[in-house]
Amino acid sequence: MATDEKILSLTWQGVPYLCRTVAPQQTPTTEPVLVLGWAMQDVRGWPRLERRVTEHTTMIIPQLPCLDDAPDSTDHGFDTFVEGVRHTLDQLGLPCVNLLGVSYGAPIAYRVARAHPGRIARLLLAGATPSLGPAMASLVRDLATRPGPTGDLALDRAADDMCARRMADVLVNTDRADQVPMAPAVRRMLHRYFVEQAGAASRYIAYHRPLLDQDLYPPGGLHGLPALVFTGEHDNVSTPDQNRAVAATISGSTCLMIKNADHMAHLEREAEYADLVIRFIHDLPLNGLSYCTPPLAYAEATVPA
Repeated sequence: MATDEKILSLTWQGVPYLCRTVAPQQTPTTEPVLVLGWAMQDVRGWPRLERRVTEHTTMIIPQLPCLDDAPDSTDHGFDTFVEGVRHTLDQLGLPCVNLLGVSYGAPIAYRVARAHPGRIARLLLAGATPSLGPAMASLVRDLATRPGPTGDLALDRAADDMCARRMADVLVNTDRADQVPMAPAVRRMLHRYFVEQAGAASRYIAYHRPLLDQDLYPPGGLHGLPALVFTGEHDNVSTPDQNRAVAATISGSTCLMIKNADHMAHLEREAEYADLVIRFIHDLPLNGLSYCTPPLAYAEATVPA
C-alpha cells in the first residue's frame, strides 16, 4: 500500500534529532501512532510494525536525541525526553496521538502521559518493568566496566563478539527457546546487529547504566486514559509479573501477554504484535485472541494518586 513518507530534522535543547512520519494515502481511521522504542531506536527501526499500522493511520518514529552530545549533558534523564516528545508533537502540529512505549521507551511514554494527558489518546506500554531486572542489571554492570580497545584487532573483535553474544542472550530468553520458535533466529539477528553496528553495544549500556538501582516509574500512578500493558509470555527482561506491576499503577488499564514470545515479541510474532496494537488503538475487544493470554483489567490504580 502506498504511503507518504517524510523525514524532519528537529532540534531540542540544542540537540539535533530526526523524526520520520509515514502516512497512509487513505483517510486515517484513528489518531497517529508515535513509537518510543528501545535505546538504540532509529527512524527506520520498526519496518514490520510500520507496514501494518500505516494501513490504518500515520506512524511517527522519532530518533531520541543523543543527549551525550548536548551542550550540557549532566542533567538529562527521562524528563528531558518527555519534553522532547512534547516538542515533537508541537513541531508536527499534532494535538493528540496514540503513544507506544517499548522497553526503554515505556517509562518515557508513561511520563509523557502523566505530564501531558491531553496529548495522548491511548497509551501502550510493551516490555515494562518497575526497575531493571537481575539479568539486565548484571549485564549493564559487567559491560559498563568493560576495558576499551587494546589495539590488537583479533582481541578486540573477540571482545566485541563476546559482548554482542551476552546482550543477545539477555534480550532473548534462550532458556525457553523450545517455547519461542523464533528465538534462535532473533538471537542471531541481535548478535549480528551488535557486532556490525559500531558502538551500538556501548551506547545501549550507557543509556541503561543510569537506570541501575532506581525506580523507573514515578509515584502517584496514572489515571484518565485507556492503557494497555503487554509483553511476551516468556519475557525475562521485563517479566509478566513486572508488566502486571506497572499495569496495576494505571487505573482502567488492561494487561496481557503474547504467547510463544519473549522481550523481542515484536520480532518473534510480528503479525500478532501489530494486530494487538491495531485492535487497541481502534477500541476493539481484546478478549479471545488466540495468540494472547486472557486480558487482566485493573479498575483502579493500586498506588495513591
